[in-house]
Amino acid sequence: NGKVPVAILTTDTFDATTVDAGTVRLGPTGAEAFPVRVAIEDVNHDGLSDLLLHFNTQDTGIECGATSLSLTGQTFSGQKIRGADSIVTVGCR
Repeated sequence: NGKVPVAILTTDTFDATTVDAGTVRLGPTGAEAFPVRVAIEDVNHDGLSDLLLHFNTQDTGIECGATSLSLTGQTFSGQKIRGADSIVTVGCR
């Protein structure tokens, strides 16, 4: 239970605020869960606005022992985005 926070960071070459949060999905394949909360804030304190998304953990399809998670989506102009990272599951029973 709970929420999984995910930040899409703005860089010198990518503006995270151009991502259409309604297209973003998170899970083992990057197609499972949609965000239930979205905010624009400077997550990494670099002076640039980032996109912070929260997903219901139970909707993501994350299973105990999972080692990676993927995110997919697109910008308002239709540019596809994809990201992945390693994870460690905790509190498994």
